[in-house]
Amino acid sequence: MIAHLEDQLQLAATATAVSCARVFVQATLPRWGASRTLDDALLVTSELVTNAVKATGITEPNPVWSQLASLSLLTVRLIGLDASVLTEVRDASPEQPVARHASADDKDGRGLSIVEHVSSR
Repeated sequence: MIAHLEDQLQLAATATAVSCARVFVQATLPRWGASRTLDDALLVTSELVTNAVKATGITEPNPVWSQLASLSLLTVRLIGLDASVLTEVRDASPEQPVARHASADDKDGRGLSIVEHVSSR
């Protein structure tokens, strides 16, 4: 597949990155004429950015100034292909994300399973 459209956004790996990434996707896909994929792209982006922040960022909503000295960045990249949208999220971690099997009582751990369910690959 050949990429026809591409846009990206760099964000500080903080708790607010998820909402900023969602706004980026909401603004980009309709401009590309890809509104039919918007809901799935928002879900995938939210889950991937959440994982990136948990892996490399500051998850506290009100971090203290000293925590910001080691702040990591993450990149959200959208690539418009012939009939699909590729969503990439890159962070500073050298580790690959690993899917967990969350129990019914777990509050998190389902993100990669959700991404796998709504994505083609």
